[in-house]
Amino acid sequence: MPESPVAVSAVILAGGENRRMNRPKAFIKIGGIPIIERQAAVLSGWKAGGRGANGGAVVNGEGGAGVFDELLVIAKAPAPYEAMGFKALPDDPEFAEKQSPLVGIYTGLKAAENDYILAVACDMPFISGRLARRLADLRHGHEAVVPVIGEYREPLFTVYSKTVIGRVKEALEGGRLGLHRLFDDLDVLYVSEEELKGCDPELLSFVNVNTPEELEIAEGLARQRQEGRF
Repeated sequence: MPESPVAVSAVILAGGENRRMNRPKAFIKIGGIPIIERQAAVLSGWKAGGRGANGGAVVNGEGGAGVFDELLVIAKAPAPYEAMGFKALPDDPEFAEKQSPLVGIYTGLKAAENDYILAVACDMPFISGRLARRLADLRHGHEAVVPVIGEYREPLFTVYSKTVIGRVKEALEGGRLGLHRLFDDLDVLYVSEEELKGCDPELLSFVNVNTPEELEIAEGLARQRQEGRF
């Protein structure tokens, strides 16, 4: 029996400048499917047209009805996402001029119906629903649940509590736009690489597509997955 959705809001951050790709990364197709559709199918069971559960279709090697009970897209220009059927919001107007994913996290935290969000960058095509659920399950009693790969703290496949809204706002007002600096002020549960691999052995959730070269690598990974190599 499929697991019930978790009362956490998935927030896809689609507000980047996209300078290296010269097009919105969320709409880049990997294995013939736009990245944002791959993400949404795993996170909330969304399918094209926003018609709810994906009917068991396999995306990123997983099927089912999705992990979370709310999905938001935060974008500087939300109209294209709304046209696809997503609940999409613009960056909070107070900080819309600032270039930082912290703005999208702040906007998502304010808009979310749940007490926690999972913030995801829009250029990660292979996110694992199993790993997303595990991070969400670890949220209780913490202000953030942060994956660590090597010594790198990953800020954009991370769970945040609404209790941090005030500190995020203070950081934005003070021009402290780095997410890693924010972690130093929070009660953070860090999740080790070993534990992450228990849900996502190849750590493909953390593959992102920022350049044409990375797009080529992602297409290769998608082909290998379709061929059943992993």
